[in-house]
Amino acid sequence: MLDPKFIKENKAKVEANIKSRGVQVDLDRLLHLYDQRNTELLDLEQKRNTRNKNSKTKPTPEIIAEMKALGEDINTLEMDLKVVEDEFMDLLYQVPNMNLVDTPIGASDQDNKILRTVGEMPEMDFMTLDHMALGQQLDLIDAEKGATLSGARFWYLKNELVDLEMALINFAWKKLRQAGFKPMAVPHLVRERAMFGTGFFPAEMNEIYKVNPGEDDLFLIGTAEVPLINYHADDLLDLSEPKKYFALTPAYRREAGSYGKDTKGILRGHQFDKIEMVIFCEPSQSENMHQEILKLEEDIYKALGLPYHVVNICTGDLGPVAAKKYDLEAWMPGQNQYREITSCSNTTDFQARRLNIKYNKDGHKDYCHTLNGTVMALGRTMIAIMENYQTKEGTIKIPEVLHEYLDFKEIKK
Repeated sequence: MLDPKFIKENKAKVEANIKSRGVQVDLDRLLHLYDQRNTELLDLEQKRNTRNKNSKTKPTPEIIAEMKALGEDINTLEMDLKVVEDEFMDLLYQVPNMNLVDTPIGASDQDNKILRTVGEMPEMDFMTLDHMALGQQLDLIDAEKGATLSGARFWYLKNELVDLEMALINFAWKKLRQAGFKPMAVPHLVRERAMFGTGFFPAEMNEIYKVNPGEDDLFLIGTAEVPLINYHADDLLDLSEPKKYFALTPAYRREAGSYGKDTKGILRGHQFDKIEMVIFCEPSQSENMHQEILKLEEDIYKALGLPYHVVNICTGDLGPVAAKKYDLEAWMPGQNQYREITSCSNTTDFQARRLNIKYNKDGHKDYCHTLNGTVMALGRTMIAIMENYQTKEGTIKIPEVLHEYLDFKEIKK
C-alpha cells in the first residue's frame, strides 16, 4: 500500500495515477478519514496518559469520579476510532501502487508496448495442430477424465508429457540455482493476512479458493509469490546482499473473470504447476533486480528455442500491486498468436508496507522493495514446445537443452 502521508502531500499525482489504472477511489474521503484518525489517536493517547498518571497517585473521591468518566470517554473514543480506522484502511487498500516512469499509460492490454521480438517462427509446410489435438493424438492429455473427476478446466497429463514437465523443472531449477536463488518448499494454504499483504486481496478475492470458511479460514495460493513474500513478514532484514528465493507449487485459481476464454486445452485451468521467484532488496537496487529477473526468464526461453515478445505492460493491464511489469509472450502456432508465458514485476515497497518488511542499513530502518517473476508456467511452456516443435509426421521433437534430462528426444505415437 502507499504511505498515507505521501498521498496527502501528493494528492494530484496520486489521483492521476489512480485514473491511469482505470480504478476509482474517493481520495477526499480517504484523506478526511486520515486526518480524523490522527486527531482521534492523539486525543486517545492524551487521555490514556492522564489515566496512567493518576493511577500512580493516591486517588481522592473527586479523582476517582474523574477517572470513571475518563474511562468511559476512552471506551467511546476507541469504538469510534475503530470505525474510522476500518473505513480508512478499506479505502487505502484500494489505492494502487505508483507507476514507475517508464510504465506505459493505457486502458487495456491493447496498449501494452512490445519492446522486442526474439527468435523466428518455425517454418511449417504442413497443416499444424494445436496442443490439444497433439495431446490426444499422442496420448498425452486427457481433459475428458479430468472434467469427469473435477469439472471444467481440469485435466490429466500423461506419459511423455509428464516426463517433459519434470525435465523443464530440472532445467529451470539448475538455472535458478546458478543465478543465486535459494529453493523453498512452501505451504499451499495461507491466512487472509498473507493475501492482503501481497495485494491479492481485495482486488482478486473472487479468483481465490477459500477452504472451510468459518473454521480454518484458509486460502489456496494462486502463486508461490504469496508464501515466499510472507516468509519475511514483520522481519528486519540485512540486505547487504539481495535475498532471492524460488519455489515450485501448484497454482489454484477460480478463473471467475475468464468465463468463456481459452476453454479448449490446458492454457487456462483451475490448477497448474508454476515455478515462481521473488527478491527482497534495497530500493536503490530494485530496477537492476527487475532487469536481472527479466534476463533470467529470457535466457530460459532462448535456450528452449521458443520465439517470444518482451512486453512492457501498460497501466490499465497492470493490476494494483506492480509499479512496472514485463510479460514474455511465446509464439503458439496452434493459436496463430503470441500468448503470455511468464511475467515479472517490480512492486517497490507496496507489499513491504502491508507486511511490515523493513531493512536495516547503517542504523536506518525503512521498507524494502520486493519483486516477483514467473520463471516458468509449466503448462503454457509445454504448449509452446508441443506446437513449435511438432513435425509433419505428427511427432514432437524435444528442445536440445532438455535432452540431458530425458531418455527420449522425440515424442511419437
